[in-house]
Amino acid sequence: MVKCTSLWVAASRNFFHVVATLLEHGADVNTQSSSQRSAVSIGCHSVKLVRYLVQHGADIQVPDCKGRTCLIYSVHSSRLCQLLIKLGANVNQTDNKGKDALHFAIRKGKIESVKILIKSGVDILRIGPKGNTPLELSAIECKPALVEYLLGTNCYSTESKANAYELLGSKLLMDDLGQTKFYWEKALQIRNQDPANLFPKTVPEHRDHPSVEIPLGVEFQTIEDLNKISVSLESMWTQALLIQLRVLGPKHPGTSNSFTEKIFSHINRAEFDPGMVLLECLFLFYATHLDPLPVGLYLTVSMLRAMAISLIEIDNYDIQHAHNLVCSITRYVSNVGMDFVDSLSPTDRQNKMPDVELYLIEILSQLGYVLSFPLTEEQHDRLNVTLYNLIRRSPHGPGKVGLLHLTIRLNLSQNVLSKLLKCGANIDWQDEWGNTAVHYAIHRFLTDHQPDMLKCLLDHGCHVDLTNSCGYCPLGFLRQNGILANPLSHITLQCMAAKVIKKYRIPYMDILPKEVRYFVNLH
Repeated sequence: MVKCTSLWVAASRNFFHVVATLLEHGADVNTQSSSQRSAVSIGCHSVKLVRYLVQHGADIQVPDCKGRTCLIYSVHSSRLCQLLIKLGANVNQTDNKGKDALHFAIRKGKIESVKILIKSGVDILRIGPKGNTPLELSAIECKPALVEYLLGTNCYSTESKANAYELLGSKLLMDDLGQTKFYWEKALQIRNQDPANLFPKTVPEHRDHPSVEIPLGVEFQTIEDLNKISVSLESMWTQALLIQLRVLGPKHPGTSNSFTEKIFSHINRAEFDPGMVLLECLFLFYATHLDPLPVGLYLTVSMLRAMAISLIEIDNYDIQHAHNLVCSITRYVSNVGMDFVDSLSPTDRQNKMPDVELYLIEILSQLGYVLSFPLTEEQHDRLNVTLYNLIRRSPHGPGKVGLLHLTIRLNLSQNVLSKLLKCGANIDWQDEWGNTAVHYAIHRFLTDHQPDMLKCLLDHGCHVDLTNSCGYCPLGFLRQNGILANPLSHITLQCMAAKVIKKYRIPYMDILPKEVRYFVNLH
């Protein structure tokens, strides 16, 4: 809820006479709301109101909590823009994210405001927060009129002009295939207008992004190439992706969104193979990001899982497709995700743990579904190798909750637990509070009275006498409920010695080696 004054409310509702009355009775014209917006800022929908407030001392340059000024909030109206610029508004002032008024005017498609800003000296070559020039932004936002106007200013290079038409065509593809071909032809004409000085397709000068090799072919280079692919929407769509990758780069959200859209289109039509190829491309893109484990990628993979399961269960498609998906995301998390997590500072790593847990939960959920089907030996082998590479990185979520803990907490099948243990999961891994998988399994047993998880852990040789930070030891519970008939089969001489040391408080901290001290502490 925004805390504000009466003047602020009156200005937001365009109650001119109320504003005038409040000012006549001493209201502070520059008082800001809790969002730091002043009355003149919130009143930027009326030329009359803004002019009146400025006449009474309103400061149009004061930014709000987002760093946005009155001019930015006025781009919807060319008259307001003109008034504020005459009153001294800085056309090049940016908000906290580096966006200026021109950026917002282009996003809203306000060509008259764009013209006024450019005539008033706005930086037409400014690189925005996502690495785009105003010309590229106009193409991304599918604003042909703005693209043509900006090109008419003659402020952009020949290469930039061709890139703009190619980018605009790629964004118009799904709405108008004819327009896409038209703009791509214009780009070719620009590149080839001087046979002695051709302009090949290259990465824009202002964008330094890593090169990503993807198995989608190459861009068209001639009008003959374009005519050949224009008969196929799929081929044109692939060309649009290649153009966006080159012009925008793999880190740009527009590139990722376009690839994601085509992935969903393929999976929705049960075209799993091309969909998986594009998903691998998407993983390559996110690997170049500062954060390769964003929530957005997790949501994409989660939706793909839901779509794949739907097709498998309703239309009887092969489980191999779900198998490929779980192997793909597991490989990405173990190779790219865990490298990223390990590179973080302790504080940043702690903050990232909730996102890591989301990915681990997704992997386990997919694994649970795949293991509910009979798999071939080859499928099991591939799954084992993929899981082994993940497990050896010791992934965990907040509170050091590991894969075995999550499996039990998610109520997944015993098959998942067995598979993880077979692939090398540490059966005695303890979370931040000293709980092992046995502690979690006991809690689950108390809920559903199913001993499967406990028996699985016991069959794989878990320690039953490890205490958590509250001093709770599973051994007594297992005895009382008849789950563990012979406790000695799960207790070693080392365990018994450690128990004696702890029970009789025998000094050991400065005597035993570090590894042995750790073992004693577990008991």
